[in-house]
Amino acid sequence: MTNEPAIRSVISRQLERKGYSLHSFSHRSGINRGTLSAILNGNPPKPISIGQLDLMTEALEQPIGSYYPLYIDECIDSRHPNRRRLKAFLLRCAEIGELGCIEQVLSRLAEDLSYLPMIFAIGEELYEEGRSEAARLFYQSVCEYEKYQHSERLAISQFRLFRMNLGDDAESNLRSATWFEPYRNRLPEDLQLDGLLQLANAYYTLQKWTYVERFAEELQTLAWRIYETSRKTSSANPYHELRCERHLVVYYGQGYLLKGSALEHQGKYGEALACVAEYADLSWFEGLDETGLKEVGKFKVWAKANRYNLEILNGNEAILPEYIDLLKEHPYEVLPSLRIIVEAANLNGFLIDDVLKEFPVNTDLYNQFPNYYVSAVNKDRYLDLNYQLAIYLLRKREVSEGLEKLIFALKYAVSLHNKEFFMKMVPLFEQYRSFALPEQLQEYETLMGEVLKGAEMDLGADADH
Repeated sequence: MTNEPAIRSVISRQLERKGYSLHSFSHRSGINRGTLSAILNGNPPKPISIGQLDLMTEALEQPIGSYYPLYIDECIDSRHPNRRRLKAFLLRCAEIGELGCIEQVLSRLAEDLSYLPMIFAIGEELYEEGRSEAARLFYQSVCEYEKYQHSERLAISQFRLFRMNLGDDAESNLRSATWFEPYRNRLPEDLQLDGLLQLANAYYTLQKWTYVERFAEELQTLAWRIYETSRKTSSANPYHELRCERHLVVYYGQGYLLKGSALEHQGKYGEALACVAEYADLSWFEGLDETGLKEVGKFKVWAKANRYNLEILNGNEAILPEYIDLLKEHPYEVLPSLRIIVEAANLNGFLIDDVLKEFPVNTDLYNQFPNYYVSAVNKDRYLDLNYQLAIYLLRKREVSEGLEKLIFALKYAVSLHNKEFFMKMVPLFEQYRSFALPEQLQEYETLMGEVLKGAEMDLGADADH
């Protein structure tokens, strides 16, 4: 029990203070006088619904939610709590942002594991409604108290938390991916598709190419198995029952696309080209609706762009004009393709000044909306593009401009907590330190000081734990 006054005592005192009789308060709140009497004076008192509480709160000219902390006892402190009333209260708390009350309720419900199915179901309902912060509390409760480690609801809760935790912070993404990874195969197969795709994308931004390969292969294999099972059904729409976020063809194609990209980054261009061939034309995929056909069209463009990528990385500068024409037709491909073009120029020693004039490098490259690509992947590409541009400018002996671009990329890497890029760029700056302008040195030293201070704070936090 809480030490706060019971909710009925508080409401009764407010009625007395404001001079309301049951009759006048009934008229003001819209609640039947007999119902009010049963709620406030009954023995035992009639339970209060959350809707009635909101009506009384409004009639007393108090902010909605003022009495919610007191209402917790109304829902829980009995031998047989009314689950319908409890669910309505939790959903209402989520609706108006009373997350503290949700935490209190979940903490007290944890004493009885029979509530876990209800807690999970409410979390799923809130997740579907887009109330992610409230849903997070329910999933965390399931993860903390679920004793059956192979339960489906535990795996789904871990997956939902993984999705919600993904953002621009590379270190945080790595922790989230590592934590979720063991649960991926415990998900229902249709949700596994999204889990594997998100894992592969997360490791892509972290440049962990062997992990990208592994999860891309798992994704392709699973998508094919579900496809084979679905096409054998008599359903007119064999994919209708799947709970995954995208059309099944997306997961099949992305399995090959992500694997090919990982191979490309490892310099295995021949193997990457074989992967491109697998998603270049997916029109054979049965059960393609309008959405599916659009996705097949995207893969066709991606395959063409990635063939150009592999050609130019191999030093074929001659294909640049037709590649540029493709990018003009498909502006969303400029960021990933321009990154490859600059890298290829650095690897093979040719100049691309005309290309850079055609496509200015600014944040619009990853902020375009709508966009085909995951935000974190686009930001990673934008970081890599600026790093490659710094190398390109330094190679051309445009040292001041190159160092300016390098400092920008360093700052961007720090903002994303991307250690891999940061560790590549610091030695590059040190190599050209003697050529830096005084203001560039000052900017660099200030940035390094901030990084060192942040590292010391992290060490202190770890020591406290």
